[in-house]
Amino acid sequence: MRLRLLAVAHFLEGANRTQVAAMTMISRRIVNQWISNYLSQGLSGLESKKSSGRPPRLTG
Repeated sequence: MRLRLLAVAHFLEGANRTQVAAMTMISRRIVNQWISNYLSQGLSGLESKKSSGRPPRLTG
C-alpha cells in the first residue's frame, strides 16, 4: 500500500505515468492500473482485493 500511495503522490505532483514507473521501479502497466483505480475510486481503489481462484480443498 505504501508503494501505491507513493506512486499516486508522484503522479499528483506532476510526473507522468512513465516517470512514476521509473521512479518506483514498477512496470508502467501496474502504475497505470493504480492511477486509474485511484482516479475512479479514491483511496479505496488502491487497497488489495481478495484474489479470485479455486477454493481450497481442505476446510478450515
